[in-house]
Amino acid sequence: MSSAFIIFERIDVQDANCIAGFTYGFPSITHFLGFGHALSRKLFQSRQLHLQGCAVICHQHQIHAYQSNRYGDYVFAQSKNPPILKKHASSTPPIVEEGKMNMIVSLIMECPDFTISRQTEIGALKQKLMSLAFQHHLAGGSIQRIQAVHVLTDENDFEEQKKQMRQIKRVLLPGFVLMDRTDLLSEYYQQKKQNNPEAEFINAWLDFSAMKYQAKPLLKENETEPNDNTKAEWLRLDKPAMGWLVPITNGYKAISPVYPPGEVANTRNPDCPFCFVEVAHGLGEWRSLHRIKYVSEILWQYHYEPDWYLCRQGRSVTDKPIKSEINNIENEIEDDFLSSL
Repeated sequence: MSSAFIIFERIDVQDANCIAGFTYGFPSITHFLGFGHALSRKLFQSRQLHLQGCAVICHQHQIHAYQSNRYGDYVFAQSKNPPILKKHASSTPPIVEEGKMNMIVSLIMECPDFTISRQTEIGALKQKLMSLAFQHHLAGGSIQRIQAVHVLTDENDFEEQKKQMRQIKRVLLPGFVLMDRTDLLSEYYQQKKQNNPEAEFINAWLDFSAMKYQAKPLLKENETEPNDNTKAEWLRLDKPAMGWLVPITNGYKAISPVYPPGEVANTRNPDCPFCFVEVAHGLGEWRSLHRIKYVSEILWQYHYEPDWYLCRQGRSVTDKPIKSEINNIENEIEDDFLSSL
């Protein structure tokens, strides 16, 4: 029994939800893992195959927002639902505030118990995955088109891994991968804590997510200190680290005990235990696909801790055969790909 990677190439999604917790601009990673989980449940019923993990590559996005004037804030384009009909013209339906977006994304999922070897069976599996995908919503949006579905077997041989990564890049470039950089946020918070013991974690998170400016006094020749009449130049402050860093939501935090089934009224499923949670926020990075060395680096996985339900990314380096050999071939993968273009 071997494993394989399932690639959904360029999924065109319309009216996806782009609000996640305190952030907006892209769906939460839980949307994509939930999409893969829904596919896995139906795929197991017909093919006895599981899907786990999900890598997200964004090719194009458009938020449904507009700017009232040149210096105004961006606001979401809202609609009244249901729409006004002539026979109901006397009553105005309310506006439920929501943020929507169109996007084109590619998803990579792992199939750990892949046992298919014949090309005819693989072709039938692709058609089945395509059919199942169109039966679901992705991040609350409607799937309009999927360019193709690919099945790549996961090989342990280094040469095969190099060929596999080159093939993925040829198919999915240009595109940007959503990476988990919450570890960078934690390191920065510890540094901030040393300088200011009263600093809270949200202060470190805002340093990465907020757009901050600082005034630089424009002193005259004879001035040594600014006064009330001194002009200033407003300069934008850089983020604590380099990269296309963005705030993201990466799971949930329990804020109540787990209640027995049926004890809490009006739950979605009264037959399951229930727990109140709040959204957990972290830090992400959009990284060009050509910089990725292994598929396992970009796969988001569920991670459970007491009172925490998180989505994390990547496997430890000990999961790979030999660390020194990996370091030697990392640059070869990128060089071979660039030389083949």
